[in-house]
Amino acid sequence: MTFKGIVFAAMAAIAVAGSVGASAPAMAQTDRDGQQRWINIVNRSGVEIREFYMTDVDTRGWGDDRLGQETIDDGDSMRIVPTRRQRDRGYCQYDMLVVFSNNARVERRGVNLCATTNLVCNSTRQCRAQ
Repeated sequence: MTFKGIVFAAMAAIAVAGSVGASAPAMAQTDRDGQQRWINIVNRSGVEIREFYMTDVDTRGWGDDRLGQETIDDGDSMRIVPTRRQRDRGYCQYDMLVVFSNNARVERRGVNLCATTNLVCNSTRQCRAQ
């Protein structure tokens, strides 16, 4: 094998190793205080989720749509992580607002991200923390 081939193979191995680490379960991701702060939005409503807002319980207003240009189709899910600022403040309790493509809205108050991993929307009227 040529020197160029060896270098290419080594770089490919590093890239593969890096992608394996990046795909490790988020359950291993913890904040400085050892808490896991993220939520999987699971859509079983039959309607696309168009917007999702999440803020700690002591912040007024919803802030920015956390999905941005993305949506969550029926049958799909998406992991949402609080902003770095929210995580650094050490909150576990978060308020959430789900907006569906038919303009239905579901609010959940005081969801404990340190103890909950899923927000399951089974309809456009109800989303349960699990």
